[in-house]
Parts: sequence; structure tokens; C-alpha cells
Amino acid sequence: MEKKKIWTKENRKKLLYKMTFTAVFAALAVVVKSFTNLALNIPGVGIKIGFSGIFTFFPAAFCGPVFGGIASALSDVLGYVVAPDGAYIPWLTLTAFCGGVIKGLLWRLLTEKTEKKMRIVLISVFAVLGVFGAAVNISLASDGVMKGVIAKQTDLPTRGAAEQMELSPLSKLTVGLARYNKDTITLTEQSGDTLYTYYDIDGYKNTVTKIGKGALSSCTGELYIPKTYKTIADDAGGEGLTKIKGAEGSAAQKYAEKINVPFEVSDGEALTADKDTQGVKFSSSDAYRKNLAGYINLLAFGLELAGLVGILFIVINIILSRADRGEDGRSRVLGLIRIAVAVTVTGVAVTTVNTFILKQVLEVWSDRAVLVLLIPRVAEEIVSCTLQAYIISLLFGVIYRGKLKQYIDKIL
Repeated sequence: MEKKKIWTKENRKKLLYKMTFTAVFAALAVVVKSFTNLALNIPGVGIKIGFSGIFTFFPAAFCGPVFGGIASALSDVLGYVVAPDGAYIPWLTLTAFCGGVIKGLLWRLLTEKTEKKMRIVLISVFAVLGVFGAAVNISLASDGVMKGVIAKQTDLPTRGAAEQMELSPLSKLTVGLARYNKDTITLTEQSGDTLYTYYDIDGYKNTVTKIGKGALSSCTGELYIPKTYKTIADDAGGEGLTKIKGAEGSAAQKYAEKINVPFEVSDGEALTADKDTQGVKFSSSDAYRKNLAGYINLLAFGLELAGLVGILFIVINIILSRADRGEDGRSRVLGLIRIAVAVTVTGVAVTTVNTFILKQVLEVWSDRAVLVLLIPRVAEEIVSCTLQAYIISLLFGVIYRGKLKQYIDKIL
């Protein structure tokens, strides 16, 4: 019996088409990721929607899971080579490859026969997301944390004020996400001989870490600078000083050498300043409230938006599927629901795994609770994937029904 040849001329052609198709869309993903600012910043929310994932979807859908994995991995590696952002982490490339494979597998497993069931499941999921977002919004508003639908940084309580508030469990969960975000306190004016170690804002002792421009201009004689001060501006002043005291090897010693002032190793008293201290002024980066606003808007308005967009997405899909039917009575609308499921499930899975990887790799994340890292990242991924799926669905029909259809038919 003659064995059937697998590596035929036709199969080689299909492989070439798939490789070319994958390379083109991987290149588009790299361009979008590296050279263009196509991140969507929703006003007041701070959610960034990357568009590179849109282009890595098509190799997974048209060429298969393996090519989807290759496109995602290439996008990650080449994106880093062209425009590096931080240290390269190979494990993230591996998860990107696995994500592309999973996306392709889900696309193939979710057939038209499961369309109705998926609609019901997705409507339920999006409804839950929307209700949860609304519940967060109502809880925070009733507890006095925020006003209105969008959280504004200037209207939110400081860390000290927030810690003194009696919050409901849902509000406490949301506000707790910002507990690792610390304000950078900068000394901007100093008239005494001892610098304050802490700056009290609404009952919370913030560590002072910087000395700003001209802050030491009025200082004369001897000055003690606590070791908590890690950064001293080159033009901080201090020409009238006769001696600087502080810890050995500290920023104070380096600055004393810089301005040619004698330095003495000394341990001074840790003092706390408040807003009414005379002759001393501080400025705060307000990082706590800035990040808190982002977390609130992500869990409240962001999930409300994802729920609304998702339900509208499904309603539009139902209308189109009934209106756009061929001669055989079957809907000609391509698997829009399949796109949403494949993209969102994959995105959440990859984000979850990446969070655990980054917690092990990044020292700054090592002591943080997993849920504090995971909740905002997953919430942002859900919002991002919902909007990505909507854009992919629009491009999907254009690509498949346009001139590229003849090319795509050759690789299917």
C-alpha cells in the first residue's frame, strides 16, 4: 500500500503562505508596540489599551495555534530589541508564546454551534462585571471616599485621612490596593539647624527623602541631615554652612564633599514636622492619591464600561447575525463572540501568570500581596480585551471579505 505524501508541493505552499502572513502581522504588532502611541488613555481612568495584541490574533485565527504563538513571541522579542523598556525577561516571551497558542486553540474549539451558549455566558459575565463596578462606585461614594462617577485625584482623601475613615469591606478592598504607593516628600525650604525626618499629613508620618532646589539657601552654621534623605539637588544651596552632620556614606556626606563643607558622622533625633511648622516647607508628589484614583476608576468606571461595551457587543452580534444571512439561511457574520472569548480568556490567563513571574523577578514587588498586584492588572486586562475584541471583530470582517480573502483561502 502506497504511503500518502504529507510534504507535498501544495502543503509547502500553504506553509509558505502561513509564514508570510504571520511575519507580516507580527511586524505590524511590533510597529504598533514600538513606534506608535496607540495606547488608549480614557480620561480620568488611566487605562491603557495596547493595540499590538490585535495583530497577533490574526495568525492564531487564520494560520493555527503554533503560528499564533510565534507571532506573539516575535512581537515580544522584537518589540524589546527595537524599543527596550526595562530589563528583558525571557519568561514573559514564553508566556506570550503560550498565550498565542491558547488563543488559536480556543478559536478552533469554539465553533458556531456553541455561539448561543457563549452569548448567554458572556452576557452573564459582562453583567456581573458591570454590577460589581457599580457596587464599588456606590460603596466608595457612600463612604465619602469619592464623589460622582469618576474619581478625581484632588477630591480623594490622603493616606492619613483614608486610614482614619470607617470603610465598608468593598471600599476597604479598593482603597487597600494603593497601600504600597508612597508619596515622595521633598524639602523645599529650611531655616533651622536640623532637618525633619517625617512630614505629617492628616495623621500619617511620611518619610522625607529629597532636598529640592534652593532648600538650604537660608541655612547657616551646622546642619544635621537625616539618612532618610536619599537625594539632594545639586543646587540645593548651603554655602553659608560651616559643617554638615549625618550618617556615614549617606547623601549628606556626599553633598558635603560636593560643596566643600566639613562633614561629621552623627546620629541626630528623628523629628516630625506638620503643616504649621514655621520656616520649613515641603512638597508632596501625591503619588498615593494619584494611584488611588487610577485603582478606583479601574474597578468602578472601568468595569462598568467593560460590562456595557460587552453587552452592546453581544446585542450588535445578535442583530447582525439575524440580518446578515446567506442563501442557505446561515448567518454570514463571522465568529465575533469567539473573538471575545478567545482574546479575553487568553489575556486574563497570561496576565495572571505574568504577575506571579514579575513578583519573583522584580525586587520592588517581592514583598507585596499577590491580590494587590493581581486585582488591578486583571481588571485592566478585562477592559483592554473587551475593547480589543470589538476592534478585532471589525477588522476581521474587513480582512476576510476583502481582497485578502483569496490569500487567506490558500492557507486555510
